[in-house]
Amino acid sequence: MRSQFASSRSISGRIFSGPFLIGIAALLWATDALVRYPAINSVDPTFIIFIEHLLGVTLLTPWIYRHHRKNVFSLSLKEWLAAAFCGIGGSALANVLFTASFLYVNPSVAVLLQKLQPVMVIFIAYLFLGERPNRKFFLWGAVALGAGIVLSFPNLNFRPLSRGVDLHSQGIQYALGAAFIWAASTVAGKMLVLRTAPVLATFWRFTFGLVTLIVLMALAKNPGSWSVLSNSQTFSSLLYLSLVPGLFAMLIYYSGLSRTQASITTFVELIYPIGAVVLNTFFLHTPLETIQTIAAAILLCAVTLISL
Repeated sequence: MRSQFASSRSISGRIFSGPFLIGIAALLWATDALVRYPAINSVDPTFIIFIEHLLGVTLLTPWIYRHHRKNVFSLSLKEWLAAAFCGIGGSALANVLFTASFLYVNPSVAVLLQKLQPVMVIFIAYLFLGERPNRKFFLWGAVALGAGIVLSFPNLNFRPLSRGVDLHSQGIQYALGAAFIWAASTVAGKMLVLRTAPVLATFWRFTFGLVTLIVLMALAKNPGSWSVLSNSQTFSSLLYLSLVPGLFAMLIYYSGLSRTQASITTFVELIYPIGAVVLNTFFLHTPLETIQTIAAAILLCAVTLISL
């Protein structure tokens, strides 16, 4: 009886710890915009992402050498492809596209477009991972998406998007491109962490991303200048972006992803906009309207029920 009880506790802990860790990562990501949005006014988006990856690889390498040097290269072909896609696509290109979209469209519109990821992830996870969500999952998923839309557009006034959804709008193209790449990266990341330690998955994600960003910097006509790091405020901002919503959040995220279905993961990640709104209320003095507060509560309930 005791062994059965212990086994039950172990299974319960595994179910709850995965979504919980992903939720923590999402909250760390929520602090990102408070620092990233002011930074893009003075620093090239590609250079911002490059510094984040450079610091990430620099900090991870000693740990990997000490604890994982025997199996750091012991990935299968499928895992190498997944790691390469997560790094090149999800870590480098999608981050650059999303950051650059802030230059052309309202950040709230760019964030809203990222909420298309759950639909994309469900489709991709069904094709490549064989995950088949039950009917209740689709019900609460629809509720979560609906609440997210009301949260972003409390008056359900979509006229501001009339130009934004035009494919000729550069900012919208960037945001949509980031959403699709991140959706596919969630599935690829799930494939990677099935047999790979989360810290190794994070290391290869940052490494492939860094190599990609070096190429992008070399091809850019006006790459970012290292001189911006002489400004203490800019340096502090880049350091924070690299460590908190960057490296630390990704380590926590992969730890949670290894215990959670990809299709559930993407809905738990909807905690990110809720956290961002709360932080904006306190630090940017943009309080929620009543209907937004209700929508936020519904979204959190829906995400919780999905996690269960």
